[in-house]
Amino acid sequence: MKKLFLVLYLIPFLLLPTGKVVGAENPLRVEVFPKGIRQGDVFLVRTSAPAALSSIHGEFQGKKFPLAQGANTGTCEGLVGVDLNTKPSRYEMKVVATDRGGHSYSKGLPCKVEKTNFAVQKLTLPRSMVDLDPKTLERVNRESKKLKALFEGVQTETLWRGAFVRPVEGELSGAFGVRRIINGQTKNPHSGIDLRADEGTPVVACNGGRVALVDEFFFTGKSVILGHGGGLYSMYFHLSEIGVSEGARVHTGDLLGRVGSTGRSTGPHLHWGMIIRGARIDPLSFLRLTKHLQE
Repeated sequence: MKKLFLVLYLIPFLLLPTGKVVGAENPLRVEVFPKGIRQGDVFLVRTSAPAALSSIHGEFQGKKFPLAQGANTGTCEGLVGVDLNTKPSRYEMKVVATDRGGHSYSKGLPCKVEKTNFAVQKLTLPRSMVDLDPKTLERVNRESKKLKALFEGVQTETLWRGAFVRPVEGELSGAFGVRRIINGQTKNPHSGIDLRADEGTPVVACNGGRVALVDEFFFTGKSVILGHGGGLYSMYFHLSEIGVSEGARVHTGDLLGRVGSTGRSTGPHLHWGMIIRGARIDPLSFLRLTKHLQE
């Protein structure tokens, strides 16, 4: 009888909320698109949860990423980048949420990152563009620090919506991730793609965002960088003209400038780059997500 009384006495305390749901059904439903992920890819995480949530985020490779309300009620979406130097291996992608009752939920999915066979390209350029004098080197270092500080900032508001578009329809003349050897010296891998187009061809925004930077740099020439929110940035380099100002709000397809050959360039083209929370991503990977992105 005493044992029965003790059990009945403890039951109310065992039922007190702890902020963690143990033994209850997990309401989170998580999907990843596409299923196959390679070095330099971006993938979409879509989560649905019937319960009203007070907070939700994702985690990948030790970094948190935001999940924003999608087009469908009860659906949240987020983009995750796999840097081109990420080691091919198996990783866990996890979604963590808390409902308005204070209960926490988490759902993990295994993600296998496959190896991408990046090409090697040999280029010959004028020595003045490769072997930098002290004054130019100082300028390059200053510009590099400015970009680093920009990419470390994260806009909380998600400004991109739906599918991404090509900023120009030019032919691909420089692939993403190419290991470049310039005048016999091994340089950093190509962290964007080059699209060949005639001088003056209009360059448009690949998605909605805010103009985070307008400047002219030694390597990239006349440059525009858009912030799309959540640590996602797109870059448009070597422009002949710039048609936007810093801080301006732009939408998919808005004119940013025109194709040129400013900076270190061998001819008219657009360098289009994408970076998300420090991960360098193939811009074409965003285009491949088109069928999975909701308007």
